[in-house]
Amino acid sequence: MASKAEVEQGRSAPGNLSPSTSTTTISSTTSHSTHGQNPISDQKQEDNTDDGASDPDDEPPMFYKPPPKDFMLIMIALSLCVFLASLDQIIVSTSIPAITREYSSLGDISWLGTAYLMTATAFQPLYGKISDIFGRKNTMVFANFMFLFGSAVSGWANSMIMLIVGRGLSGVGAGGLMSLVFIILSDMLDMRERGKYLGFIGAIFSFSSVIGPLLGGAFADNITWRWAFWINLPIGGISMIFIIIYLNLPTPTGSFTDKIKRVDFLGAFLLMSAVILLLLPLSWGGNQHAWNSGIVIGLLCAGVVVAIIFVLVEWKVASEPILPIHLFKIRNLWATYGSLFFGGMVFFGILFYLPIYFQVVKMESATIGGLETVPCVFGIVITSISSGIWVLKKGTFAFFPALGNLFLIVGTSLLILFEPDTGRVVTIFVLLICGLGLGFTMQASTLAVQVAVKPKYMATVTTSVQFVRSLGQVFGVAIMGTVFSNKLNEALNEKFPGDKMVHGATQDSDIILEYPVEQRDQIFDSFVYGLHYAFYCCIALSCVAFIASCFIQHKELKTNANQQKPKPEMMMEMV
Repeated sequence: MASKAEVEQGRSAPGNLSPSTSTTTISSTTSHSTHGQNPISDQKQEDNTDDGASDPDDEPPMFYKPPPKDFMLIMIALSLCVFLASLDQIIVSTSIPAITREYSSLGDISWLGTAYLMTATAFQPLYGKISDIFGRKNTMVFANFMFLFGSAVSGWANSMIMLIVGRGLSGVGAGGLMSLVFIILSDMLDMRERGKYLGFIGAIFSFSSVIGPLLGGAFADNITWRWAFWINLPIGGISMIFIIIYLNLPTPTGSFTDKIKRVDFLGAFLLMSAVILLLLPLSWGGNQHAWNSGIVIGLLCAGVVVAIIFVLVEWKVASEPILPIHLFKIRNLWATYGSLFFGGMVFFGILFYLPIYFQVVKMESATIGGLETVPCVFGIVITSISSGIWVLKKGTFAFFPALGNLFLIVGTSLLILFEPDTGRVVTIFVLLICGLGLGFTMQASTLAVQVAVKPKYMATVTTSVQFVRSLGQVFGVAIMGTVFSNKLNEALNEKFPGDKMVHGATQDSDIILEYPVEQRDQIFDSFVYGLHYAFYCCIALSCVAFIASCFIQHKELKTNANQQKPKPEMMMEMV
């Protein structure tokens, strides 16, 4: 146990850890392999090393909330990080025609989304452990720098290859921005208070998902598509400056060499390899290559094998694993991750295929089609913020994921009502219900995993939330894309036997206008037929997500009374 003199010595360096403090307070109680434990309760935590769940006898976590002015500026910076990372994921979609005209590289255009998605997803789980070792602030600055550097490379690209490389670099940074925002909020706020802010961050994420295509189209039509990337530089620069000046969370001590030795490079390599090997065929399947082609099947098999090796390494070999396998026996973790994975599939299924309905079946412009999804975003904003306020006032959260998935079951079932002549009142009502369901699940899922583990695992499980949701989104687009394409082609072959030109409508909707009105209606009916089957998938996946969310248990949420503990205890816990 730390002596009074040691605690007084720790007070002499608030917000940082000097080497002398680290030596005197923890040399006899901790080692590199127990990073993140509180030495005051070290023996109690050692007794529970086989179980990541919280123990009521453990020392409660310490929360460091800065002064109000600093906190407001930090929140602005974190909000901008989420806004840009989410915006960059989708803003390029409406810039693709302009980019294609400039570089004449239609065959490589899919890599603009794939490069960003692969690196963002692959690096996302790594940031939690890296921030434990090198500190939140240092890791956040690195993620910001990589994102801005990638944006600069993309904006000033003079070839398609350079643009794809820039997108990949941006993804490396974006994976960290999305994960670290939630980790930093969790460091500054107690369990109850963070729910309100997590809901606000979720609302920003949803807003950027809608405004992204609108901005991308406006830049491409009126200025230049390069502003889709240049816009990140001034906004991201402001965010980085605020983080450097005002974010003063404690930084773990130790030399750079010692910290590097603690990084699980083998696990990181295996995880990134598995993610890339799985994402590539999921992105190519049904587009560049047939789903039954050798390259798609081979990559999928290789990805599964590498993923199994990764699990074995993390379980049996790594001393400080990126993803501790023993945590998955905790009920809240596997239940929440299951709900997030299948819920993520539904979320991207809705986000990806509704624009097809509005832009192809309804023949609306990309701008109007984007505005049609506003009711969904409005619903997300309402329930994200209101559920966060509920958590702050009541301290309960466990029922929100189940409630949200129940709304999703209803909303996705009502999507089957969408026909070529469906009125706008119906579409607004249905999308609002879907949005309400998605908003209920956002911040509650993060709380569900954070409250179920010891403080030393908080960063790991928080980054895993974003990682699992991202994987679900990728799998959702791939699976529903296959279902939609197969059913659409089946309907077109039945209605237009021998007409090969009609299949071009799946790539260019302007071809539909070359057909007489009666045949146009048949083409629209074929698209609706394919979309309905994609929505059937959404219904089934929502039901699975609902079942998983029903297993989430309520845990007591810590309050800000813990902040009355001396700051040295918090600092020692991060060593």
